[in-house]
Amino acid sequence: MTTDSVGPSGSNQSNARPKLGRLADRIRAAAARFQGPPAPDLTQRRRHPRPIVVPARGYVFSFHIDVMFTWYSEGLREDQLGAWSMQFADLARRDVEHQAADLARHFHPHQACSLEIQLNRLLSRAYRRYERRDVVLRCKPEVRVRLDEDVRSELRHAHLQRLRAESEHELTLRRIQLTDQVTQRWITLIGRLRRDPLAHAALLLSDKELAKVLDQYVLKEERTNIDHLAARLEEALSRSGRVGEPLEEHEAAEIINLLNDILKDQADSAPDVGINGNGPHASPKVS
Repeated sequence: MTTDSVGPSGSNQSNARPKLGRLADRIRAAAARFQGPPAPDLTQRRRHPRPIVVPARGYVFSFHIDVMFTWYSEGLREDQLGAWSMQFADLARRDVEHQAADLARHFHPHQACSLEIQLNRLLSRAYRRYERRDVVLRCKPEVRVRLDEDVRSELRHAHLQRLRAESEHELTLRRIQLTDQVTQRWITLIGRLRRDPLAHAALLLSDKELAKVLDQYVLKEERTNIDHLAARLEEALSRSGRVGEPLEEHEAAEIINLLNDILKDQADSAPDVGINGNGPHASPKVS
């Protein structure tokens, strides 16, 4: 009697298990169709919210490093990749921090760019592999290195000073070039005006300031030279005894030679005035 009662109950339980298994398979299949097929190869880029801070050479200032992770997976959906990458993010950050600390101690506080290049080169040599519960993710980190704020402030001040110096240098060179161009044009104009006998009168009507400059620095010097030459000519005539008399051709030639000798003697003899006023141009002694 006991055997008869147990038999049908065990049979019912054995028949129920396959039915529950088939029902579970149908539910998983329906859920899979609803969520979409798994991606064969999926990639996500995520920036870690906490920057890495490592000391620079000298252990006085620090580098601030922002880390961007590129995650790769096979056979996971996008939501699964995002969830697993968040679980592995701190572990991946820790690995990058160890390599950054070992490398940063060899760089001065202002060499953030050099550290960034070397660290990215080191991190790109191989993908990092993270695995948990048969889920495998590969990761490729990329970093951006920022300066310490105190170092950044000092470098900013130095760069501003250099920019000001370079700007002043370029401005000075440009001013010199413009001054040279203007000077050359004035020289050309004054050279043309000095050859025209009516130039001074015309300048008085058009540009009195230019006429004043031309009269004071150009024409005055020429008049002085002419007066000096006239005085020396009068001296040559006086020596020859032919003042006020008409000259023959050979007499004019002799006077010209005499004038040349006088001018040459004046050019060769420099003024020699001593302490007591002795010299060719000294004042005569009063007896």
